[in-house]
Amino acid sequence: MMLQREKVLQAMDIVREEQVDVWMTIARETSMNNDPVIPLISNVDFGGMTCVFITAKGESICLASQLDSLGMSQGGMYDEVVDYGLDFEAGFASMMERLKPGTMALNYSQDVAADGLTHGLYLYVVSLMERFSPETKLVSAENIIGKLRGRKTPEEVRRLKAAAEATMVILREVIDFIDVGKSQKDIHAFCQERIAAHGWENAWEAGQNPGVFIGPNPTIGHAGPGDRKVEPGDLINLDFGVKVDDYCSDIQRTYYMLKDGEEDIPEIYKQHLKNLQDAIDEGMALMKPGIEGWKPDRAARDGLIKRGYPEFRYSFGHQVGRSTHDGGVSMAKLRPGKPTTATRLLEEGVVLTVDANMYLDRGRIGQEDVTYIGKNGAEFISERQDRIWLCHGKKQA
Repeated sequence: MMLQREKVLQAMDIVREEQVDVWMTIARETSMNNDPVIPLISNVDFGGMTCVFITAKGESICLASQLDSLGMSQGGMYDEVVDYGLDFEAGFASMMERLKPGTMALNYSQDVAADGLTHGLYLYVVSLMERFSPETKLVSAENIIGKLRGRKTPEEVRRLKAAAEATMVILREVIDFIDVGKSQKDIHAFCQERIAAHGWENAWEAGQNPGVFIGPNPTIGHAGPGDRKVEPGDLINLDFGVKVDDYCSDIQRTYYMLKDGEEDIPEIYKQHLKNLQDAIDEGMALMKPGIEGWKPDRAARDGLIKRGYPEFRYSFGHQVGRSTHDGGVSMAKLRPGKPTTATRLLEEGVVLTVDANMYLDRGRIGQEDVTYIGKNGAEFISERQDRIWLCHGKKQA
């Protein structure tokens, strides 16, 4: 079964679970302005005005123009494709008369992954509903989309594992490239060349993939590579992601450049890595279905603090899927009184990063991995770094 059909069937259960009669996705010319949920439920672009209705009764109906209806039927995503010919409004009115929704969910939200309905189309839908179904209550599809993006099917998990494995291939290849005098731009260019050589894609904007952090006081956050060069004794951290079959990874690994006379990584850095991973483990211990997302974040932060470190500067984890930052539930610091996805519940099937870092005298030690939440808790999808890696083909510690 194709992935989009799997997600449409999954959406039927979620719509029923959310006690909504109909979830409608409406869009047009999506090659120019796409709703981020559409690639999950359609394997073709929308051309003319198109609606997909997924109902609590277990129906999936596509309302399409005469130019698009055959292609939609060939796609095999929906139970029924209705051709409205040249008159969209007449076709829409007929669908409202047929479905008679008490509540209908639309794709607007403070979560960007669920906010694909443009303002112009929203105003148009409101005008249509006032004319053709004034008794229907319009609500946000935020929870529906969050759960649909979050609950990964077996095929989605397979693709995510493939993306993580691909990322690890290049993160290991770069070990032999990094050397004294190599710049952030050099390392970035090497990783980009390897993505192209393997026939993979970037998980995010190529100019910032990977983020390359070398030595003391590295840049914080997302940025392109600079001119800083590797020096003996430096810690080097890469924040890197590869896309395979439309699914992304997001992984951080740390490297060390030996000083003259050194044979191994300083013991203090080994201990720092262990402490960081132990704090991550304390966060992961709470990553179970039914737990609010802020709680693992708090546990990981407290794990660092009690070991004598400042808390990390970012959220502990975000969903990964077709996008690197895939919306839905997050594991972030609780900010009372402010809207946040960190109060949402973790669910079985959700794939999240676990991410923590520390800033030291000679650079950053960062660990970011991809995890899957099963019935009993979280497990790694990506292969965890068991030690800091020595650069330039040095014997591994």
